[in-house]
Amino acid sequence: MSTSEDTESSKKPEESTTSIPAAEKDVVDKPPKAAEAAPAAAATPAPASWGDDDSDDDDKKTAAAAPVAATADAVEVTDVVELKKKKDDSEELTKRLQKLALERQKQTTGDRLKVIQNDQSSHLTGAKTFQELDLPKYLLDAIFAMGFDRPSAIQEEALPRILSDPPRNLIGQAQSGSGKTAAFTLGMLYRLDVDDPPTCQALCVTPTRELAIQIFQKAVKPMAANMVGLKIQLAIAGTTIERGTALNAHLVIGTPGKVVDWLKRKIINSKTIKVFVLDEADNMVGEDGHRANSLLIKKTMSRTCQCLLFSATFPTDVVKFADKMIHNADKILIESDESLVCSCFFICLESYNLVTISIVCTIN
Repeated sequence: MSTSEDTESSKKPEESTTSIPAAEKDVVDKPPKAAEAAPAAAATPAPASWGDDDSDDDDKKTAAAAPVAATADAVEVTDVVELKKKKDDSEELTKRLQKLALERQKQTTGDRLKVIQNDQSSHLTGAKTFQELDLPKYLLDAIFAMGFDRPSAIQEEALPRILSDPPRNLIGQAQSGSGKTAAFTLGMLYRLDVDDPPTCQALCVTPTRELAIQIFQKAVKPMAANMVGLKIQLAIAGTTIERGTALNAHLVIGTPGKVVDWLKRKIINSKTIKVFVLDEADNMVGEDGHRANSLLIKKTMSRTCQCLLFSATFPTDVVKFADKMIHNADKILIESDESLVCSCFFICLESYNLVTISIVCTIN
């Protein structure tokens, strides 16, 4: 027994005296760092379950598609930004070209306009800005909203005379795009009282149905946008008003034949009209029916009615016609017979759908 006990006791001290180097001891005692433990954890496969293979494939596809979708979105946003910038640049360029065209028009036309005043004692001068005309706010705001910033060459001379008090008759020579439509439209609206029930106070006669609609849509409606309650009537082919029915409008725009018919049927009361406009007089002279009807319309107007006549050209027959139509008028003529070319249109001539046009317009 003693021998075996001695043997066991002799082995124990050998085990107890076995030492571990300090560096190795530190490694054993300290727990592994998270960074070092991560690969081991990643290397350990998770318990498999039914459907894991499919979900892994879907996850891989989604992960691969995400960068592509993000790139596509980024490209789309960039395209939208670039398109907006190009549009803004285009609009800015258009505005600059319009202003340049206006300045060029004034340079080529301003010195060529010849103003002949019926009253030689008058000291009326041209207006360089719309503010100088002392317009009511509702008209001035509408003018600026339409994109006008200052008068064109014909407007500088015509507007002070059209808006004068007492009113003056005017014969004006003006080419397309010169701003004459805006000038006589402003003159008509300036004289109107928006009464209820409405009385017809302004009449504009044009040679064609299409031009009447154009003036209505592109000039009168936008310029009268702030005149609440104003009613406008087109007197053109296809428009009918029953006999005995009162005209429910403050302003009428129409062609000579239809206007004469309404005057004869007493639909239009010429005695209440304050402003009579005859546009494109040279085209009226070219057609015998228009010429005769225009003279009939003018004869029905009262002596106090302001009369405005505009024509692109003034050959001898148009001059004689104008003198018959308009008495004691100031005249604004272009001294040269050359045509005026200008790309700046004050009244934008756009296409329109004749079917959908409202014959009667009320400004709400």
